[in-house]
Amino acid sequence: MKKILTVIMVMLVCFAGCVAAGPRPPIELPFAVHQAGATVSTELRIVERHKYPFFLVFMFNEKDRADQERVRKLVGYHQKDRHGKFIEPGIPIPLKITINIIDSSGERLFLKKEVLTMGMDSGPSINDFDRKVDLIELAPGLYRVTVQGLKDIPELKDTKVILGIYPRQRGKS
Repeated sequence: MKKILTVIMVMLVCFAGCVAAGPRPPIELPFAVHQAGATVSTELRIVERHKYPFFLVFMFNEKDRADQERVRKLVGYHQKDRHGKFIEPGIPIPLKITINIIDSSGERLFLKKEVLTMGMDSGPSINDFDRKVDLIELAPGLYRVTVQGLKDIPELKDTKVILGIYPRQRGKS
């Protein structure tokens, strides 16, 4: 009886450790989005059900107005026409998002979709522009998130890009 109780306790501790593993939002990962096939992947622990925004964050040299303008033209602008289309969409970036749930039975597909990102989400912060990729509702649990670039975009070769997964809308300060 004591052995069975010990085995059950060890299993509970291991399961609790698996659920607690993985970083929680906000997560920011360098992403070579300019290369077709480039991927970024992370485990993600969600503790609260809600919609999590995924962003591409385009960095520029804050002391160089020419660099800021170069990156802004690549990203586009946030204004839309009366039909909801971006007036200046920037360079379209096609991505594939794959999210797997990780639990005691292993990994299983939760979401797989392709998105085409365009435009800017909001004006610049000190040294970056944001572009929303998607808004994905996740329940508490452990996930593996993989985002893949689907097209070569040589214009972005000299621009540092970050994939960000945030607990709420990314604010500017």
